[in-house]
Amino acid sequence: MEQKNDYKIRIDNLNLHFTANHVLRGINLNIRKNLITALIGPSGCGKSTLLKCLNRMNDILPGVRIEGQVLLGDQDIYADTVDVARLRKRVGMVFQRPVAFPISIYENVASAPRVHGVSHRGTLDSIVKSSLVRVGLWDEVADKLHKSALSLSLGQQQQLCIARVIASEPEVILLDEPCSALDPMSTMKIEELMRQLAKHYTVVIVTHSMQQAARASDYTVFMLSGEIIESGPTGEIFTSPRDSRTENYITGRFR
Repeated sequence: MEQKNDYKIRIDNLNLHFTANHVLRGINLNIRKNLITALIGPSGCGKSTLLKCLNRMNDILPGVRIEGQVLLGDQDIYADTVDVARLRKRVGMVFQRPVAFPISIYENVASAPRVHGVSHRGTLDSIVKSSLVRVGLWDEVADKLHKSALSLSLGQQQQLCIARVIASEPEVILLDEPCSALDPMSTMKIEELMRQLAKHYTVVIVTHSMQQAARASDYTVFMLSGEIIESGPTGEIFTSPRDSRTENYITGRFR
């Protein structure tokens, strides 16, 4: 029997409006700890908007109004008392295209703990190494830490971006289509990395790839027109969906 403690994030009746546009409609969802949850659905269905609600990235957009509750543990992240900078340390995000800074590989990773007050060189060295080891990049870059991050391949840059998130010691990692700009080999590396990350973090991924959702996630959420149509264990969603719209989408018959 599932318990409240099984969940890292609990979303209760979340609604989001961009001016007059009602983008997310009555979202209710529990996201489990140390597992990978995939958000799927057609373009414009609201999955990336929902993802950004989990670390309040939508706050920076004009005309946004958000109603409902998002609990990280027992804390409502939309409460007036929440420190948004602290929240984004706890809930890190990796974007669709790698956003490597035009500085050294070392400084890309060190920049995150520096922002949060870490300045001791030995501590930074340790954080940089452990973060790069954890994403499987250390052996490839150990002898060129002070070279530009832009000299790395796109796949390596995406690994670096994940290392930068890890360096802040988050609890949750959000990935917004992290493989859409990558070749198949790099995609496989990122998917393997997600599996490793889920041992230590709660992972939520937005993907357009049904194959990726089926391969890489433990739970899948199908969205349509700003609503959750169906959610459940990935195996069940892909083999025996309850809603015909889910079946039509995952089999490519969606209209």
